[in-house]
Amino acid sequence: MDLQKQTESRPAAEPRGAELRASDADRDRIADILRDAMAEGRLTADEHAERVEGVLAAKTVGELEVFIRDLPAAHHRAAPAYA
Repeated sequence: MDLQKQTESRPAAEPRGAELRASDADRDRIADILRDAMAEGRLTADEHAERVEGVLAAKTVGELEVFIRDLPAAHHRAAPAYA
């Protein structure tokens, strides 16, 4: 089948920053931002718990960023080296 040949002949593209698998350190960094946001009153305890649950289940760096994109601290911290 032609489609199959095209797929096989193309080299696999390297994942972009958001597509990379998240590490425990990545999850810890996001959890720290969420903890600080709760301490500042930006998140309620329920919102914090819900987001942390999502952080623990996230597979990629891009999935992690969703949980902090509406928080100021997310825009002030240095981005990971691979992003």
